[in-house]
Amino acid sequence: MATRTLDELKTIKKEVDESAIRKAIIDFFDEMDVDDVNKRTELAINLERIFRDLFYLAIIGEASRDEMIAKLISEYSQEIVASGYRPNYAHIERVCEDVVDGTLERIDTPYTTSTDRSILIAETETNNAANYDEYLEAKENGMTEKVWHTMEDNKVRQTHMEIDGATVGIDELFQVGAAEMRFPCDEEYAYDFPEELVNCRCSVLYQ
Repeated sequence: MATRTLDELKTIKKEVDESAIRKAIIDFFDEMDVDDVNKRTELAINLERIFRDLFYLAIIGEASRDEMIAKLISEYSQEIVASGYRPNYAHIERVCEDVVDGTLERIDTPYTTSTDRSILIAETETNNAANYDEYLEAKENGMTEKVWHTMEDNKVRQTHMEIDGATVGIDELFQVGAAEMRFPCDEEYAYDFPEELVNCRCSVLYQ
């Protein structure tokens, strides 16, 4: 297969409704009880475009794929920094590579390259980045405890409702179903438990 540049790749992707994507992301974060809703929303909108690009790397030649993944990893990291959060570079690299691998494995399934998938990943990764930064800041500011909070509505999964209000030490882990986490959407600790990560709107209060 012929080698393509990232710009060429973007021109051959199917048309998407950018306004619908933006609305879906805005609606998701508007339901969250966090102080940085606007920052999270804008970051997720920008990350969604990057994940869409990662999906389409599956159709290019393998020789140029690694170079383009590296470029998108760099863009991803820059978006995190521009949003005022501290990037976890190892996690960013892992996610980007896994997204491409997962797309290659299920390329014949329509959902695999859909905006539903790119939105879902962008929202989850945004909450991971924001919550990771919040956790580091709490530790730096001498906080000693953290309290898990859900949105207390019918969208909250049972395993999260079970720990609503749970308080643990700042360095301790929340037991969320079969997963352990420092904070909601903690992919570094709960990467193998996507059922506890995706669509999570929970937050943590540090004290």
